[in-house]
Amino acid sequence: MACVKTIIFMSNRSQAVRPPKEVAFSESVKHVENTVIGNKQIITLEVQSWDEWFDGPEGFSDFMSERKQSKEQHRETF
Repeated sequence: MACVKTIIFMSNRSQAVRPPKEVAFSESVKHVENTVIGNKQIITLEVQSWDEWFDGPEGFSDFMSERKQSKEQHRETF
């Protein structure tokens, strides 16, 4: 795990963090989560909820719609 120091600066009236190139997020990343644990802050990629994933364009509205379910098997008990 890399621990890289960076600078906090003011952008208008908000604080901002500019990570160095070696730990920068890709351009596709638009949101991150900031987790506070004691005096530490951990910046991670935003986690997508399962509901958001299923509602998204890649969702499976027809998932297993044509599934062939076999009949229930009756087994003897032990």
